Amino acid sequence: MEHNNKTRTLSDTIMQRVLNLFECSYDITTDSRKVKQGSIFVALKGNNVDGNHFAKQAIENGAKLAIIDDEEFYLGDKTLLVEDSLLFLQEFANYYRKTFSIPFIAISGTNGKTTTKELINAVLSVKYKVCATQGNLNNHIGVPLTLLQLKRDTQIAVIEMGASHIGDIDELCNIAEPTYGLLTNVGTAHIEGFCSLNGVLQTKTELYRYLNKTNGKVFVNFDDENLRKQEVENRISYSLYDKADTQAEIINPQDVFAQIRVDGVDIKSHLVGSYNAHNILAALTVGRYFGIPLEEIKEAIEDYKPQNHRSEIEKTEKNTLILDCYNANPSSCKFAIEAFKNISSPNKRIYIGAMKELGQVSEQEHKAIADIIKQMNLTEAIFVGEEYKEYAKGDNIHWFLTSQEAKKFVKQENITSSCILIKGSRATQMEILKDVL
Repeated sequence: MEHNNKTRTLSDTIMQRVLNLFECSYDITTDSRKVKQGSIFVALKGNNVDGNHFAKQAIENGAKLAIIDDEEFYLGDKTLLVEDSLLFLQEFANYYRKTFSIPFIAISGTNGKTTTKELINAVLSVKYKVCATQGNLNNHIGVPLTLLQLKRDTQIAVIEMGASHIGDIDELCNIAEPTYGLLTNVGTAHIEGFCSLNGVLQTKTELYRYLNKTNGKVFVNFDDENLRKQEVENRISYSLYDKADTQAEIINPQDVFAQIRVDGVDIKSHLVGSYNAHNILAALTVGRYFGIPLEEIKEAIEDYKPQNHRSEIEKTEKNTLILDCYNANPSSCKFAIEAFKNISSPNKRIYIGAMKELGQVSEQEHKAIADIIKQMNLTEAIFVGEEYKEYAKGDNIHWFLTSQEAKKFVKQENITSSCILIKGSRATQMEILKDVL
């Protein structure tokens, strides 16, 4: 994420003009192919495509206004020439956000932030009109676009924030101006951008420092030691193991699905792995704070079904698949593997893809994951990616450079009656293996 440290470049008069146009359609897009009648098109420059080239097409497709930052593409009143289109998008999103006086809940963390966001959305939607981040649009472009999804009847906003470098969360906070915050946990991810675990902690807790400065409230996971010891002025705590404002316990840890007990009430989710218990408890804590009765929280969580290969279980004609193929870092891999250990099945397999953006700790982290897997009594393990090549050795262990090569091998095996954990990130495309299982 590139940081834009420029100050406000457009006057309130111009911002109000754009706002008046925006409120006629409530549609803003950075993709000229998605322009609708009355849309506002923002021309962003990417690594391979310059959106300025599509401003004319956007207007022809029905856009009321095209925001450009290259005067070569100026087309009169239907274009607004700005210094930087990305900066405009961020400024305008913040300008629009300031017109709301509702709770804004920011969610970040190393693992589980999207699942936690979805659970919080499900719980709060029992009582409120909620606008939540779609998918994982959680960066310097996605957060502004999420803010611009707010409607006048929105009662609570739930904003996911991602980070890959120091300063990212602070930048997003200054755009979204959250009034509440929640960090799921802090672990090893994107070390290449953060340089160290301390860098990850420093970046994620930028959310805490922002909320301390603005007198906001923070929901704190007391079971994460790094988070527990942070100085937070307005704190609402939750824990599975210790005294906290909201306390719960994991029940039936050997069950495939995460389950917790709160005040004598059992909540059974459709999320695979007991490591999801903290995500459930986080949503419950937020729901309780905003006045949702426990029984209604239970119903909302139990009705929620994961999608997009996040802690998702799929039973095929031949096997039971546990799909966790959206993100992979050392902590999320360890969580998934530990949960898989607790599942009772005579025929267990793990197919795992390499972790990216780990920088100088890549070798030791891949070796550590490989060592854990090799100590398990598995029918088979498959490792994918150059990073695992040196460590994927042993009985019933196979290594492939790509998931496409692994898929060909798995197809030939004709595997049946197995419980299989498929773990990886979008970069390794491990989800394609399910097609032959």
